[in-house]
Amino acid sequence: MSGAFSAGRVVRRLRQQTEEVVRAVRRMAACGVAPWVLGGSGDVDSGLDKRQVNAQIPVKPVYIAPRNPVVLCHGLYGFDVKGPEKVPMLQVHYWRGIREALEGVGAQVLVAKVSGTGGVHERAHQLNTLLTQRAANKQVNLIGHSMGGLDARYLLAHIRPHEYSVTSLTTVCTPHRGSPFMDWCRDYLSLGYRVDREQLVRDFVAARGLDGEEGERVGRAIERAVHGEGKGGQGDRRVREFAQYLTQVLGERATSREERQLERLTQRSVSSGDQAVRTRGLLRMVYRRLMATVDTPAYACLTRDYCERFFNPSTPNMPGVTYLSVGAYMDPRQPGDRVNPLKIPNEIISRTEGPNDGFVSVRSAQWGEYLGSVCADHFDFTNRWRVSALGRDVVAALAGWTAWGGSAQEGGRDVLGEKMFAGGRGAGGRFDPVDFYLRMGTVLYQRGF
Repeated sequence: MSGAFSAGRVVRRLRQQTEEVVRAVRRMAACGVAPWVLGGSGDVDSGLDKRQVNAQIPVKPVYIAPRNPVVLCHGLYGFDVKGPEKVPMLQVHYWRGIREALEGVGAQVLVAKVSGTGGVHERAHQLNTLLTQRAANKQVNLIGHSMGGLDARYLLAHIRPHEYSVTSLTTVCTPHRGSPFMDWCRDYLSLGYRVDREQLVRDFVAARGLDGEEGERVGRAIERAVHGEGKGGQGDRRVREFAQYLTQVLGERATSREERQLERLTQRSVSSGDQAVRTRGLLRMVYRRLMATVDTPAYACLTRDYCERFFNPSTPNMPGVTYLSVGAYMDPRQPGDRVNPLKIPNEIISRTEGPNDGFVSVRSAQWGEYLGSVCADHFDFTNRWRVSALGRDVVAALAGWTAWGGSAQEGGRDVLGEKMFAGGRGAGGRFDPVDFYLRMGTVLYQRGF
């Protein structure tokens, strides 16, 4: 009797498992995500109407892990994890929940850690060192958020690694053409003047294949132009433009120039008979000194001058690597965005470049094949600010603000007319970064990566 009972229980269990598999396959066929699993067009039953399946079974997204390992490259002030290793509850992860979700569907994930405030050159070499150690003889997919996308482009174009190979680079809200907000910080806050002049000159010469004596000649010409000695490179428009750019960016930040400028400013302030002029001059000196202590090389690398006049012309796309990109924008109709900490930067960028995520415009984020935009702010993509995002909605609700129209997708485009990326929407229409990166992994798989 007990044997018959056990056999019946096993049969029922097998029947339940079979039904679960059939339901899962039908969901996959209905949403058309993975028809290759079914070995045909994706239909389990030729007589099955997909509309009937959608009506009977709740459709859930099906995620597929990429074939090659995924490398997550962080942006400005980024990190991998902070906090005591022995107390995981107190740790803060830059990619909170994203790595675990990707690994949960079978993906191999490597979280990169580079200098949070270093320049692109420094960060790219650190990224190369990490990949050489941990991804040797492998093919990898790079996903760079914000400045991490610039690091990856520099890595591919200038370092050109041989210890591993990069099959694809996906940039997420990367300021490929710089950010007007960083221009504003440079012009009004004196941030964005700290750059490595010698390294810029070397990259400029190397990117144009000017080796040997010709490279040294052009390098000396640029140096003379920067220091105001002679005309420097009159026969080469590119050299003149680059020299002008260096002069503008460095200005009084070059050590000798800064000292001379401060000396002149001091003499003018002391000799002036006007107390207001003296006070203003001295305050200006103190302010510049203070801002120089908090300035970092990363700020200059995110300005439009740097990206459009130097970085992009000297950092071409490399053959054999697929370049994908995704942008984002804040929707002013959403009540939560009215109390978003990125509201002021969003308005500054909107005046010159239109829709943006509070740091990078949709236009600046486009590089290579553009997959589309999502409605989110710049911080949403790391999943660290979920609590603050919910807090903004609470404040908006208490203030009685209501949405003006939402951001529903219609015809593949959002209400702002931007091309939409199919993914990243969670419950209630809120952006879901975990779903976004899982969808991105599926896109990479579908493209053979």
